[in-house]
Amino acid sequence: MFIPQPDAFRPLEQDSGIQDRRATADTRLVTTLLVGRLVTARGDVVCRVRNISANGARIECAIPLGRGEKVQLELRGAELLEAEVAWAQGGATGLHFHSPVPSELILKPEPKHRGWHNRLPRLETECAVLVTCNGRRIAATLRDINQRGMRIDELSTALTDGTLSVHVSELGTMNAGLRWQREGAAGLQFVTPIRFEILSAWLVDPARRFARRA
Repeated sequence: MFIPQPDAFRPLEQDSGIQDRRATADTRLVTTLLVGRLVTARGDVVCRVRNISANGARIECAIPLGRGEKVQLELRGAELLEAEVAWAQGGATGLHFHSPVPSELILKPEPKHRGWHNRLPRLETECAVLVTCNGRRIAATLRDINQRGMRIDELSTALTDGTLSVHVSELGTMNAGLRWQREGAAGLQFVTPIRFEILSAWLVDPARRFARRA
């Protein structure tokens, strides 16, 4: 059984191909830079997937994980992968999947339902945001977010097409475009994606992420 180990990886930028030549012929190790969602008993966070094979993955995330801890990994909107922490060193963690994962699922996940899109995982939130649209300030509630966009609802006024801005406490102000809206809800796409480190640090604080549940 092959489980990625911390000393078995070169920096990502030094890899010229996606298949690590040190992996055995029947166990491919794919070097990648996917952003996923890691679900733990303490909640979910975004993570970077540095390497992945049918049996395991090497990830980086903002919360400490312990050997033997049960987790789930979501990639590109596909089904959750059941896993266990095999090792942890610094900010890196090795996961062992409970069942072998076909490479087709990792690289090209099957749609879960009609209308599904291969996208970054979205993380649930419930906090206040302030949208500025054509000079008007409109209060709303943030319901989910990823690096590229967000879903908001409880809008008192319909938004109009064009670039607008949205402010989230302690996360900052992002320029965004309107993707869709209906019945007081809207989907926004950021003009510039949020940096992974910034979003990751914001998400691990439940007082900010779920401020409206307090």
